[in-house]
Amino acid sequence: MRGIGPKRAAALRESHIESLVDALLHLPYRYIDLRERHGITNLQLGADALLEGRLEGLSIRPRGYGNFRSASSARLVDANNRRIRVVWFNLPAYTQFPTGEPILLYGKVGSGADGTLEIVHPEVHRIASVELPPIRPVYSLPEEVPQRLFASVVSEGLTRVEALAKLKGGGTGATEIGALPLELGGDAGTQPISAALRYLHRPPADANIEHLNEGDTAAHRTLALDEMFVFQLALCRERARSRRRTGAVMAGPGLTETFKETLPFAPTIAQMRAIEEIAIDLAAPTQMNRLLIGDVGSGKTVVAFWAALRAAEAGYQTAIMAPTELLAEQHQRNFERLCGRLGLMSTLLTGRSTGNERARNLRAIERGDFAVVFGTQALIQEGVRMHKLGLAVIDEQHRFGVFDRARLIALGSQANVLLMTATPIPRSLAQTLFRNLSVSALDEMPPGRTPITTGIFSERAMADVDAIVRGEIAKGNRAYYVLPLIDGSDDEQGEGRASVIAMAKRLNGTLAGARVGMLHGRMRPAEKERAMREFRDGALDVLVSTTVVEVGIDVAEATVMVIVAADRYGMAQLHQLRGRVGRGAAPSRCCLIVSDGARGPALERMQVLARSTNGAEVAHADLRLRGPGDLFGARQTGALPLRFARFIRDWTMIETAADLAERWLERDPKLDRPASSGARAALQRILDSGFSLGDIG
Repeated sequence: MRGIGPKRAAALRESHIESLVDALLHLPYRYIDLRERHGITNLQLGADALLEGRLEGLSIRPRGYGNFRSASSARLVDANNRRIRVVWFNLPAYTQFPTGEPILLYGKVGSGADGTLEIVHPEVHRIASVELPPIRPVYSLPEEVPQRLFASVVSEGLTRVEALAKLKGGGTGATEIGALPLELGGDAGTQPISAALRYLHRPPADANIEHLNEGDTAAHRTLALDEMFVFQLALCRERARSRRRTGAVMAGPGLTETFKETLPFAPTIAQMRAIEEIAIDLAAPTQMNRLLIGDVGSGKTVVAFWAALRAAEAGYQTAIMAPTELLAEQHQRNFERLCGRLGLMSTLLTGRSTGNERARNLRAIERGDFAVVFGTQALIQEGVRMHKLGLAVIDEQHRFGVFDRARLIALGSQANVLLMTATPIPRSLAQTLFRNLSVSALDEMPPGRTPITTGIFSERAMADVDAIVRGEIAKGNRAYYVLPLIDGSDDEQGEGRASVIAMAKRLNGTLAGARVGMLHGRMRPAEKERAMREFRDGALDVLVSTTVVEVGIDVAEATVMVIVAADRYGMAQLHQLRGRVGRGAAPSRCCLIVSDGARGPALERMQVLARSTNGAEVAHADLRLRGPGDLFGARQTGALPLRFARFIRDWTMIETAADLAERWLERDPKLDRPASSGARAALQRILDSGFSLGDIG
């Protein structure tokens, strides 16, 4: 594509955009309404504004503080001779603005040092030379790729897809990008994929901007059903395979009863219920395929340890795979603490195991010396052989791809499978969504957990939040700061403060004497592990991170979680981030920093979260609100590789897609008919992206 060189191609690839199909499926994350001009006297702080007028009094001055090297300012004068100040930061020296001629100016309304309103870092368009679309899409893009360039890529994709749709429109096949065969699409009452994509990338002048921004249009539902159809195709095929699988039979009681009697705490009713459900599965001759849903801190690992003991007393080994070395180490330490007295041996296999030590460990695992093997993806590397694997436990399983899970299970052909996730899902929804999985839910917290106080703060109250953190550090405690961006250079609003690097630099000044570290996705795995280890061991007082810290470890001394720009996240992810504190006896706090312009549904979600104390409440609040903070969004929680389906809004669509998938597989069980070409391609894409929760085969 013109304008896409190696650097930009690599940046797009990091965002999973490698083809025109990927670009078309990368929908705008919000839309700007350019249909209505705003009056200077009616502007509201924090709102977006589209103004018409002329620029005058342009000046550029250097600034030697903050993140800004220079500031440019001017006045916009409208037809009624009303004026408002306009400000840009860090503009290149060669930037030129049309002064004295009619322009359209689009930007966010801010507040200057003197308290008067101003337009911050706006776009400027000559009225005489540009035709603005009535509604402009805004895409989430890497900093190397400008919005206008990506829009041209999307235009090329739309042209090609529409040409292909016309070419195939008279037949019964599917378009190359659509998965749902046309003969089924008519039954479901959906529009063609090409029409849906055109609507979402190039909204017409009469489109409802609120529905577009909420992802609640007929076009969104068309794409959601198409995607859910593929998801259900994969589930149907997995169900057919699972019916033919035999599993290792494990009957008790024995060690498991001793384990429950020697626990230093009483299991919750929910834990006992999950244990009983797993016991029934393990005693059956078919392979267990169970999903254990539990809030952060609800005791999922204790249930997994019970299952591992049941496997051991039946003569089988257990493999427990975690996404990080630190989490795998933590699981083994807890196992030794709770189960070590029962005479079972365990070991740890991670990327840090090398040389002779690794070789000795592998031989012992293959001999069956260890009843339980904890590890990361090192468990599925070449050379690992289990003596008699009977149970595979995958913690935070949405962090692993389908092939990772398949390789772990392949270590034992009859291994029973237990998947664990902290993503808050109502049990009834999970049972509807994942027909091939049995579902257990831990819907209560163990006694003694310290409640977490959640407060909402504006951006202007950051000094108050810093004071809270400073006080906790003085007590010997630690704090997290979570931000949506790494360096802020791709933040179109110019909010560099919403970045990890800028925040770490600021805290080194405001929290003088505190040891501040960083954690983000551009760091190498070893660097991430080191940062988490230093925070766990007390070498750092504050960890400034992106949401990669969402799956972390227990740090009892972490008592404050600060989430900047919290209104950008969904409720489920906010709740999981909040769960990183409150692990010890000390009272803990979660500070939600909301943007000054946040209002309406975004603020309501924050208020609900502040009142809610567990994942079940959060999940049902999402169901009630039906807002953009859906339970599963691939961009939000990483739980599923789905872009369009929102399970709260699209509840009935799950059943519709399942019925359509079953009907189609009856007609074309091997998906080798021409009409299945789109389904085959889409199924491969979802598998390549790491199909999760629903398919473990």
